[in-house]
Amino acid sequence: MELILSLLGVSLLPIAIVFFLPRENTFFNRAEVRGFGLGVYFMLVVVLLMESVEGLGSAMSLGWFALGLTLSILIGVILKEFHHHHLKEAGDKAHNKASTFRVLISDFFHNIVDGVAIIAGFAISPVVGGISFLGILAHQILQQIGQHILLVEGGVKVSKAIFISFLVSLSILFGFFLEEGVLEAILLAISAGIVSWKVWVDLVHTKWEKKSITGFLVGGLIFAIILLAIPHSHEEHHDEAEREEEIHLES
Repeated sequence: MELILSLLGVSLLPIAIVFFLPRENTFFNRAEVRGFGLGVYFMLVVVLLMESVEGLGSAMSLGWFALGLTLSILIGVILKEFHHHHLKEAGDKAHNKASTFRVLISDFFHNIVDGVAIIAGFAISPVVGGISFLGILAHQILQQIGQHILLVEGGVKVSKAIFISFLVSLSILFGFFLEEGVLEAILLAISAGIVSWKVWVDLVHTKWEKKSITGFLVGGLIFAIILLAIPHSHEEHHDEAEREEEIHLES
C-alpha cells in the first residue's frame, strides 16, 4: 500500500502544486521565470547523464546520450515537414511543437526510471523506500515547475500544459514492468540526450540579461541543493540491496 501511495504521490503532488501557479501567459514569458525553467532543465540533463554513467560507464552513456540527441534533432526535422517552413509563423509553430515533444518524451522516460527507483527502494525496506520517495518527490516538484514553464513559454495553454503533464506523469507506474539494471541507465542517457537539444537551443537564443541570468542560477542552484540534501541516485539501491543480502547471509 505504501508503494502505491508513494508512486501516486510522486506523480500527482507536483501537478497539484503547478496547478496553483499563475494562469497568465505573461508570467511565464518573464525573463526571470524563463531563466528559472531553463536552469532547472540544464541541471536535469547533467544529473541524468551522471546517473547513467554510474550504471553504464562513460563510453556507453555518451553513446546512448548521442542517440537521444539524434532523436531530438529528428523530432524537429519531422515536425517541420508538416509546416511551410518558409513562413516565419509556421516555422515558429513547428519549433514550439518540437520543443514540447522533446520535453515530454524526456520526462516520460525519466518518470519510468523514477518509478523503478521507488519500487526498488520499497523492495529493500520501508525506510529505504520512504527515503527514495522523499528524494524523488523533492526534485520532481521542481522539475515539474520547470517543465510547466517551458511548455507554456513554448506556446501550450496553461490548462492544457497541466493536463498533458498529468498524463505523462502517470508513466511512473511503468516502473512495475521494468527491472533495475542496464535498461534503466540507458533510459536515463536517452532522456538526457532528448532534452539537451531543447536546452542548448534555448541557452543560445535566450536574451541574457540580469533577470534571466538570476532566474537561471536560482533554478539550477535550488535543483542542485535538493539533490545534495536528499540524494536519490538509483545506484544507491544496488548498494542497499547488497548490504541487505550480506546481512541476510550473515544471519
